[in-house]
Amino acid sequence: MSEEPRSKAEDALVPSYRSSAAARMVNIPVATLRVWERRYQVVGPTQTPSGQRLYSSQDVRRLVLIKQLVNRGHGIGMLARMDTAALQDLMDEADQTESVLNGAVAPVERVRSDEAGRHHESIRVLLVGKDAALRWQDHLHSFKDDGVLVVKAIDGSPASELSLRGVVADLVLADLPALHMETVDWLVRLQRLVGARQILTVYGFASSQVTGALHARGAILHRAPVAAPELMQSLMDAVRGWRSVARGLRHVPDPAPSPRFDSALLAGLVQSMPRVACECPQHLAHLVTLLGQFESYSADCESREPADVALHAYLYRVAGHARALMEEALITVAQAEGIPVPDKAQATA
Repeated sequence: MSEEPRSKAEDALVPSYRSSAAARMVNIPVATLRVWERRYQVVGPTQTPSGQRLYSSQDVRRLVLIKQLVNRGHGIGMLARMDTAALQDLMDEADQTESVLNGAVAPVERVRSDEAGRHHESIRVLLVGKDAALRWQDHLHSFKDDGVLVVKAIDGSPASELSLRGVVADLVLADLPALHMETVDWLVRLQRLVGARQILTVYGFASSQVTGALHARGAILHRAPVAAPELMQSLMDAVRGWRSVARGLRHVPDPAPSPRFDSALLAGLVQSMPRVACECPQHLAHLVTLLGQFESYSADCESREPADVALHAYLYRVAGHARALMEEALITVAQAEGIPVPDKAQATA
């Protein structure tokens, strides 16, 4: 009796992909995939009797969503606790925000500086707190030539939060008398709702646990009272950081090519080049190894450090391309010596 053909939904649950294939489809190193599983239990792959992990199409889809959301600044710890449907909803929300940023609300609005004659990307600020607008709106307005623009001020009540539908901001500036753990979740929700890059908080009282939780999410904290110049300096320093990393990411193509060699292949290739009088092959192999290690380290930081996710994404890309360049240099030296160059794909075939 022949078996009924599986549906697409059933096929998606069949464990079919090894760790290396799953990591390649998600565009992360295998080392990062293992870190995500060990620390956060992001997926539960099937294990064969030999210990080989196998991933289904549904596992890969979930990993892709998590990687995309981590790249947009969401914490891996939070994402790991969400089911795949919730991850997709969050991704859809992020896509909608991005589409607004790219068109509907003129997010790349430029503000001309009368003094310098230069153009600045606008820095849209959401003010949060009963007295936030009273304390900070005039100070923010004085930086209008630098692109600072208050897009909305809310007192923090549920009704005022409902008024944020369609509002897009780059920074949430909250002025609150006290911070609690529920405040952390609330501020992060507001940040996500308006698509903000960062939270800047002025507060009266908070425990070290609460301030630590906000620091872990990349928030900038100032204990009240804080002088306006100090607060504005913090804001502009944050903006310079965003712009610097954004410029770097625009100039580094993504993704970098996958590694051509593992440690055994590298060692074998160097040993096969005895005619090279200098030690260049050894030095190139050493650089390939170090850059590969830094590439994995940056990917790990990208998943563990939501405060600096864009910076580590940039470092991960740069390290990957530098590693690929050094691999090409080593291959060129080997070919000049007439030595065939194997790669990992050939070695595992």
